[in-house]
Amino acid sequence: MTPAPSRTPSTDAVTPPGFRWAAAAASAFPAPFAEPGDAPAAVSWRFAALPEQVADAARAAFGVDVVSDAAAPDPRDLPAFAAIFAHARAEQIVRALARRTNLVLPAASALVIGDGPVADRLAATLTVGGTRVFRGIADPVVRLRAHLAGSRTVDEPWPVADLVLTTGEGHAPVDPASVTGVLIDASVDASGLVPSAGDTVRPFVTRVGDGTWVVEAPEVFETLGQPSLLADALIALSILTARAESGGRFDKLSDPVAVDTHLARLVLA
Repeated sequence: MTPAPSRTPSTDAVTPPGFRWAAAAASAFPAPFAEPGDAPAAVSWRFAALPEQVADAARAAFGVDVVSDAAAPDPRDLPAFAAIFAHARAEQIVRALARRTNLVLPAASALVIGDGPVADRLAATLTVGGTRVFRGIADPVVRLRAHLAGSRTVDEPWPVADLVLTTGEGHAPVDPASVTGVLIDASVDASGLVPSAGDTVRPFVTRVGDGTWVVEAPEVFETLGQPSLLADALIALSILTARAESGGRFDKLSDPVAVDTHLARLVLA
């Protein structure tokens, strides 16, 4: 999967200061019979490629080569990693909105479009921060569940809101011409918004219509000044997967479900 291009300065994507979960995975399951100069174990995922600095650090520190491959398994199919991904992406998008616009998020209204885990986490994060959130959900059954859980829910045509956050989860790309406000695409494959041309009004912000602006979303591993929990989780998952594939004394990591379960234990520890 190739993420949408970003103009974020390279200083915004520095190597995280530590890989806490990855270090815990490597400590719990050290590489069998590792010798200096051994080639790193390659583990492939259908996911965005790690930044070069981070990938180099993973190879050097943990002997694992994390490879982006469109034909490989998607780590988001594993429940623990999917939960980490949704949490990390939601936090990342909210930080990007706060940094790249002059909006006061607690005073804003937000329309979160989507019915998946990223939309759920975005809505929860914004609500905790004081933003008035509406859930935009097309599927009536999913919308009913959200409604019964206490969420304000809406369907198309989408109402006016200060912020519009699309996720690509359970909905077609939203045409910016059909909504007003400050828009951001929280998906990592540019599936949430229809691409639209416009005039750049400030870094990362493009005006695409009367009363409509699009904020450039960060790439999946951009740090925005914070440690990348997602990079740490993907490296930890890769270490555990490499150990499982080596067999032998790592029978606790017998399959992807067991690997994902151990990742959950590492995060909870």
